[in-house]
Amino acid sequence: MKRKRPKDSLLSRLARPFSALSRLVGNRAPQENAVQSSAEQASDAIVDDNFTLALEAMLSEDEARFQTKLQVISLVEFREAVGSKWHRLSEKVMMIAEGVINLHIGHGNVYGRRGQDLFVLLFRNVPDAEGRRRAVLIAQELGTRLVGAQFVGNERPLALAAELTIEVALAPHGVLNLDAIHDAIGEVRAIMAPVTDRAGYRPHLTTAVEADAPIRHSMLPTPLPEQQDLRAHLHSTKLSARDFTPRRSMLPGSSLTEKSAPQMVAAPSWTAVEISGGKPSGPRPGVDAAPPMPGDAALSLAWRPTWLAADETIGAYKAHVQRVDQPGETPWEGCRAYPSGGGEAALALDRFTIGAAVRELRSPDASRSAAKAILPIHWSSVTSPQRMSVLSPLADLSEDVRANRLIIDLFGTPDGVVDAQLSAALQSLRPLCREVSLRVRLSMPQAGRAALCGIRTIGVDLAELTEDERTDDANLLQSLRRLRQDAGAAGLSVYAWGIRRRTVVAGVVGGDFAMISGPGLMKDLPRPAKILPAPKSRIAGPVP
Repeated sequence: MKRKRPKDSLLSRLARPFSALSRLVGNRAPQENAVQSSAEQASDAIVDDNFTLALEAMLSEDEARFQTKLQVISLVEFREAVGSKWHRLSEKVMMIAEGVINLHIGHGNVYGRRGQDLFVLLFRNVPDAEGRRRAVLIAQELGTRLVGAQFVGNERPLALAAELTIEVALAPHGVLNLDAIHDAIGEVRAIMAPVTDRAGYRPHLTTAVEADAPIRHSMLPTPLPEQQDLRAHLHSTKLSARDFTPRRSMLPGSSLTEKSAPQMVAAPSWTAVEISGGKPSGPRPGVDAAPPMPGDAALSLAWRPTWLAADETIGAYKAHVQRVDQPGETPWEGCRAYPSGGGEAALALDRFTIGAAVRELRSPDASRSAAKAILPIHWSSVTSPQRMSVLSPLADLSEDVRANRLIIDLFGTPDGVVDAQLSAALQSLRPLCREVSLRVRLSMPQAGRAALCGIRTIGVDLAELTEDERTDDANLLQSLRRLRQDAGAAGLSVYAWGIRRRTVVAGVVGGDFAMISGPGLMKDLPRPAKILPAPKSRIAGPVP
């Protein structure tokens, strides 16, 4: 029988570290395999508790109160594209996906992760169309974030969005039907990229982009060009035989110096046209009322620098919408872009203005600036039953921006509005911003009525003046001084927009106006800028 070596012997003490090292090396591979298999099993079974509870609550409650469709976001395209690297990148990719989903899903809506490349979204507080739009937006932004601007995907997105009804998405026992979800994703893949063309598809993450190759990051259709004549895309060019007739200089034996025979030209017939006192054909932007807005009008947003008298700075920037009905036409700007009476066109213009302004104010450059933002909103949008669809993007702004930097300028108020209606409209806007100002008519300011409704600032836009109200600088300044006196008697501040002439700018600055803006002060900017010093002595200096 072999004698056992004592534990405290010299040989045992020397062999103990090597024995531990051999056990560690020998058990490392099985441990890694066990960790990997357990992680894969766990990821295949991950479903957020909030999503499960929300789904169960939806099934137990009255079905009419909740949406009946699920949105699915799949990263199967990206998973197949990276191949064996997916195990190393999966957790980072899913974290990025969760961040994008949390950014766009909205309050009260939930989502759950199922498997290693799948998210199921449940929009309970928005209509089906809005939930579908958000899902497509999430997939679009997620595909762009994963690969950046160098991706050349041959119009195949890396993140897919699909939609299923509750009846199809759930199994008989109330759990998710993975087969139905995968079938829906497969249908979307078949539409986005045919199976016959998928064999050689790989995203080129580092390959240089060719000059003629189209770069697409969106699953939405390509928009029509806005700065070109759209009729060229609808009608083919018509050529006649005259277009292919060779010129005389191209015929054999012809000479450029050869004198051609004189041709007899018939005497022209002249028609007298009376032009005295006539107006040019078509509406005139800035003078006439805007016509009804077509559905394919091109909209853009500029920012008009605004001078603040309190600190004598360019301390605010006013959103200024521009509308072009046909390519090459003069744009309708600001309040002139709104047809008379507002209507659905006013809602569409305000919806665009608010959405574009929120995107600019959430940008990193704008978030670092303390300049105020002035957002004009039409009366029709505030009093419409669809006002929440117009004003809801303001909820994406931080509380600090809304409370300290955002000013809403209410305009387009009809003459027959009673005080109760005006007060109710103002009360609905006050929680969204720092201050609500009211735009009035120069001939009928009604400053006392505005003060009774809780308004602190009223003003006029000179672009709203009709052709009969337009006058020279001296009479215009006299009318603005009367407005300032009426507002001062009621304890209100006054602003003036749309000033185009330097003489009026100097007179208004010296007339104790709180805010002024217009082309006569500074030109429009593509986005809000920082606060700029502008002393009153320089603004109201000598007029050239």
